Amino acid sequence: MTIRFLFAFASLVLLAGVRADYDSIVLKDKPVAYWRLQESLGTYFKNSGSSKSSLSGVPVRGVKMGEEGPRTPEFPKFSKDTASALFKNGNYIKIKDPGEKSDLDFNLGDSITLEAWVNPRHHSANRFLYVIGKGRTNNKGVPANNHNYALRLKGSGKITFLFRNSDNTQWHRWTSTTGFSTESDWHYVAVSYTFGDGDSLSGFIDGKPVKGTWDMDGKSDNAPFVDNDELWLGSTQGGSASSGFDGNMSHIAIYRKTLSAKQVAERFAYKHQKRIIPIGKIPEGKVLAELIEDVPAGNKFSPGKGEVSASFHLDAFGLTRLPFAYDKRGIRTDRSQAMLLRLSSRVALPKGKHELLLRALNGSRLFVDGKQVVTTKFNNGNTSGHGTVPPIPSVLPDGLRYLRLGHDEKYFTWESDGKPHLFTHEIYVGGRNRKPDIGEASLSLLKETRYHLLAPVAAIEHSDEGWNDYAEALETQLDELDARTRRAAAAKQDDYWKRRHAQAIEFIASLKPIRLPGSYKNSKPIDRFIDAKIRKDRKKAAGRINDDAFLRRASIDLTGRIPSPETIRRFRVLPSDKRRTQIIDHLLEDPGWADNWVAYWQDVLAENPAILKPTLNNTGPFRFYIHEAFSDNRSMDRFASEMILMEGSIYGGGAGGFKLATQNDSPMADRAQIVSQAFLGQNLACARCHDSPVHEHTQQQTFQLAAMLNRGNLKVPATSSLPPDANPRAKRKIELSIKPGDSIKPGWAFPQFDRSDLSDGLLQNPKDSREQLAAHFTGPKNLQFARTIVNRVWKRYFGLGIVEPVDDWENAEASHPQLLDWLAREFVNNGYDLKWLAREITSSRAYQRQAIENEDEDDLLGTRWFTSPQRRRMTAEQLLDSLFAAVGKDLDSELLTLDNDYRRSISTFLNLGFPKRAWEFTTLSNDRDRPALSMPKTQAIIDLLKEFGWRETRQGARTVRDDSPNVLQPAALANGSVGNGRVSRLSDDCEITELCLTDQSLIQLVNDVFERILTRSPANDELLLFVKFLKPGYKQRLVKNPQRKAREYDKSLLLSWSNHLNAKSTDIKYEVEQKARLGDEPTPRLTKDWRGRMEDMVWACLNSPEFLFIP
Repeated sequence: MTIRFLFAFASLVLLAGVRADYDSIVLKDKPVAYWRLQESLGTYFKNSGSSKSSLSGVPVRGVKMGEEGPRTPEFPKFSKDTASALFKNGNYIKIKDPGEKSDLDFNLGDSITLEAWVNPRHHSANRFLYVIGKGRTNNKGVPANNHNYALRLKGSGKITFLFRNSDNTQWHRWTSTTGFSTESDWHYVAVSYTFGDGDSLSGFIDGKPVKGTWDMDGKSDNAPFVDNDELWLGSTQGGSASSGFDGNMSHIAIYRKTLSAKQVAERFAYKHQKRIIPIGKIPEGKVLAELIEDVPAGNKFSPGKGEVSASFHLDAFGLTRLPFAYDKRGIRTDRSQAMLLRLSSRVALPKGKHELLLRALNGSRLFVDGKQVVTTKFNNGNTSGHGTVPPIPSVLPDGLRYLRLGHDEKYFTWESDGKPHLFTHEIYVGGRNRKPDIGEASLSLLKETRYHLLAPVAAIEHSDEGWNDYAEALETQLDELDARTRRAAAAKQDDYWKRRHAQAIEFIASLKPIRLPGSYKNSKPIDRFIDAKIRKDRKKAAGRINDDAFLRRASIDLTGRIPSPETIRRFRVLPSDKRRTQIIDHLLEDPGWADNWVAYWQDVLAENPAILKPTLNNTGPFRFYIHEAFSDNRSMDRFASEMILMEGSIYGGGAGGFKLATQNDSPMADRAQIVSQAFLGQNLACARCHDSPVHEHTQQQTFQLAAMLNRGNLKVPATSSLPPDANPRAKRKIELSIKPGDSIKPGWAFPQFDRSDLSDGLLQNPKDSREQLAAHFTGPKNLQFARTIVNRVWKRYFGLGIVEPVDDWENAEASHPQLLDWLAREFVNNGYDLKWLAREITSSRAYQRQAIENEDEDDLLGTRWFTSPQRRRMTAEQLLDSLFAAVGKDLDSELLTLDNDYRRSISTFLNLGFPKRAWEFTTLSNDRDRPALSMPKTQAIIDLLKEFGWRETRQGARTVRDDSPNVLQPAALANGSVGNGRVSRLSDDCEITELCLTDQSLIQLVNDVFERILTRSPANDELLLFVKFLKPGYKQRLVKNPQRKAREYDKSLLLSWSNHLNAKSTDIKYEVEQKARLGDEPTPRLTKDWRGRMEDMVWACLNSPEFLFIP
């Protein structure tokens, strides 16, 4: 043996002694199953354990192989090429049980250890992520909830051990009291337990023991449930995405013995490694924004294993929000818990010293050419409510925008050599239990006496006006970026929906055609059906409305507000014979199309977010999903399906917010009731706690649907049943098909509408009962869905449905059954396109008739000829939006959050932003009436909305509001602070103010104001009246060199949840509220007397019935 060989051999031995190999550590303890998950290709994962059975793992639904695992040097017990498997969307690895008393079966007296290396993405703290689980697969032939054992993580990083008792009646769950930060790289987790000894449970995280408690049904000395169901890695319950593991796993093992703390400690070693993510290519003249996700939480700037997930360009060093993330369906989803935002650009400043200002909501740092120059503090501090009120800032540079709540700022000096330098502002975003808000991140430069945002080219003053203009343009840019991202993601589903629609069209073609009635030449089918009944019953149809009235009606119905001056001008230059059809097409492409529908579906689907701590039936803000779905004109079957699937972010605006129903004893039963009413016209309200005495629906049907939404059996709670002390007379009238404690299996409850076996490609995940339910609701052969949507739209535009009530069809009859069926079929043939349906209805002669007060009681009670549309008042949202549109003002309310210093969890303190349209408001109620938390501007708007039927909370679904006329409505509009102090006030932000400053005749001015507010020119008597009223002082109305009030500090910037219980906060808020009640500051550019006259004219037009009612 040569010396060289002996030296090499000695080196190998020494290396082995220093760095023990992870595999050898595991294998010496003889696990029965050991899936290393190192395969990069193939159809199975090998078991390297000691079991004589194969126990190979088969990936299901695309588990991704060959991903990066825990590697040296960070994890020195592993090699540099260790791999892992990526799990997401409920995919999993299944291992068949070899049979009775197999190595995977554990019974009374058996010891078990489960261990794994995990790298999960962040999820809500209470979500369970399955690592290993035997049973509870929802496989056919095995009982539900048949868990022999399971190792799971919570979204908070805690570990849990779960099993079912031997008679399958009771759960037993142990949960660790501490966890780890998800998205903070790889972690080792393990549990050891001896069945029958409740005190034997040991839990481990990263090689160290952790304490825990038995927090479900207590510890047990009983035997577990044992059968021959499969063992799954990564999911449960048929592959449920809601409980599936989301992230990477590696080196999973099962032992038929307990491991000691010493044995476990040997498995884990960690060595911190510094990592740098290079800056991307910076466009000329722009600021590059890069978002790095999956960084470690904990107020530090380490990128960890994070990568750049999004990049975009800015004009300057200023940002107000992040672009949204979207899932595979194009639905908003959550980004990682902690992120780094990096803004970089090369900027050349003149040679010499410069004063700069850095601002950020959270910890941030500024680098120049890679060298750290200055930092801002992390946003920590008091969260109790008893904090101090800070003093008004003593340094207020000329014109500089005031610092926002929760932010930190640093003034500093930097000397330039006149050459371009790389500026990089790195900002920590989010963190443990924090919202991913960035507030107003900025880097500013003092130029002469004013601060400007630092920018390579753009010139943007950092004043209120400059920042607001920049932020508005930035929001438009981000909206466009979000739309591109969302539509690209959603497009991946397009082929699936095309197949669905092709099947639906094929089904329609198989039905007996509907014969169109004879009618006048070139009549639309809608008019042929309507006119046939009118002629048959010898009724008289109303006349055609004029062009101005049609434009106003169509604009309100299609965009939710009166037409803009630009739309009016466009309409009037169109050819008279094509004017109406062309303006309909124009209005259907208006962004207001989506805004107008959000408010409707908020009521119908009971969207009910709360900005302060959840109460009964609070949901997530899925309003944003609704808005984006209608902005993208998603087909209605797709919209309904995505609502039923309830995927995406819960609190961040995804459809996942629909599944939340706080403090509800059975949220899925509540959701089943809502979707049945919304999409099929079936009212299950009386079948929630018992069988309905007024419908054919049973409580069992309700809970069958709820179990489908639950993706597994659902137990009937005692509170969802007739109380034992109920009225005996009521008990005799009410039947119970199920009783409290019954476990109800998933089942389709409406076979009369759809009998599809769902075998013809309708399902992307055939085992998902929630997707099965969505397919039954919206499938190609369910015409009831199409009829329901058609009827809902018809009622919106005519004031009455073809079927009434629109949300309870069981005992109702259609006034025009053939018209309803024809529209439903054509709706399907046109891809369930709501814009097609709206165009078809609004272009009909029936829609364009004069609105008449209920001409015939029979027309309401059942016969319904539709000789004219009903006389309708604008909805509360349409009224508010039209008021502000009429005078050209923004809503200008407070930020809709009570966490305005950004220190609290999104699950208890939502931030709904600054509303731009009425649908964006929500209740401001708080449970202890804290004055310092009031929002006076917002409250005034909400008070007006409520008087006109807007629902402050939506604890239940509703189609028809209680918006009956009452004495408070005209009082609120005429004398309230919105109608009197805001919209009728000529302030500098009012477009009517600009009209008044224009050099034009008084006649033209009166005409312009009439057109803006009432969508028509004034009649001769009106013109003479207002010209005479406004003439005094008109020529002298302009003020030369107007004196503007000195800028005052906004004291509301001193108040937050952190100090709202301080008495000083209440005093300041009373002062702020008093100022808000005075309304908008009047413009100093017009003389006071003449301005008051014009305000009177505006007020009179806005308070006229003509403004309030749809023509």
